[in-house]
Amino acid sequence: MLEQVKQAAADSLKLPKDVVCGEPLLSFVGRCSVTIENYRGILVYDDSTIRLQAKHGRILICGKRLHIDYYTHEEMRITGQIQSLEFES
Repeated sequence: MLEQVKQAAADSLKLPKDVVCGEPLLSFVGRCSVTIENYRGILVYDDSTIRLQAKHGRILICGKRLHIDYYTHEEMRITGQIQSLEFES
């Protein structure tokens, strides 16, 4: 119920949903780099798979030579040959 109110408020006030609802924000630079904001934690990390916990599910990134360049509490950058990205429930 509260999430629906937040989404409705974000829509009516034209506020970004990543800020109001805590949704992940992903910014790609081609297939070699992605910056992810609003993640909650790292669940799996190896050179071919990175799985992250987000507020409403998980994010799975698959590829080759994947590497987390940096991470903070708010964002991280992953580089390598990104082959796919999935949102899991």
